[in-house]
Amino acid sequence: MILTIPFALLPLKTAVWTGEKLGLVLYRILRGWRILGYENIEKMLPWLRQQPGWDPAYNSPARLTGELFENMGRLVAEISRLYHGIDRGLLETIEFRGMEHFDNASARGKGVLFITAHCGNRELMALSFGAKFKPVAVVAKPMKKQYIDKLLEKMRYRHGNSVIYRDHAVREILTTLKSNGIVGILVDQVAPPPHGVVAQFMGRPAWTTRMPVKVAMKSKAALLPIFIHREGVRNIVTIHPEMELGREGSEDERIQRDTDRLNRYIEEQIIRFPAQWNWFYRRWKGTEGL
Repeated sequence: MILTIPFALLPLKTAVWTGEKLGLVLYRILRGWRILGYENIEKMLPWLRQQPGWDPAYNSPARLTGELFENMGRLVAEISRLYHGIDRGLLETIEFRGMEHFDNASARGKGVLFITAHCGNRELMALSFGAKFKPVAVVAKPMKKQYIDKLLEKMRYRHGNSVIYRDHAVREILTTLKSNGIVGILVDQVAPPPHGVVAQFMGRPAWTTRMPVKVAMKSKAALLPIFIHREGVRNIVTIHPEMELGREGSEDERIQRDTDRLNRYIEEQIIRFPAQWNWFYRRWKGTEGL
């Protein structure tokens, strides 16, 4: 909490620059994170190198890991400002692309499921959408330490937004969608059975939540992939066209195929902006022998 104060007091550009330098310091001192990020990147590089649009400049795990920490520092700076309510400058850096896809989906009146991942400043994405357009209910996993949830809630509840905790999510999600609301869900998290299915992610099996597809099937809400990335000093939010659900096969088969399809959107985002995805966790946990 003490660390957040300087970032809140500094001018925005200076705060973000300072955050970048902080990332370089964290690279040196957070050895466990550095090793985990490096190992994850190294394991996925053979697959990434084969993908169209991959930048060969990132073929070095060391370079990509270094940029990953720099972006983490920038994220710390921005989140610090959001926590203290100093968000006007950050909101002005946001550019929205693909709003027509949201307008078309929302016009149906069945609600919208924003599908996203740990890419870029997702907290800023949710807050900026709530501030400029319509409130978003974000599905979140409760932290082991409840005081962390309280700190995050102080930020997440601004601009009319709200939080739906995952342990009691389905009923609240359906209620929100019934009123043509928006629910945001992070798909790139380990979701063991019975909450998840094994879907392909970057060429490897990974437990993936089945919630978005199952809820969309029940509610008829639109599935809209949405991501945020940084371009210089600007943050770009891109809304993709609605992903229509498959109609062939049993319910379990459709959930499996459509969950796989959602992972393709995340993969494409990672290929384009590899240093802006969170490589610091074991995404493929529990599927090593599959």
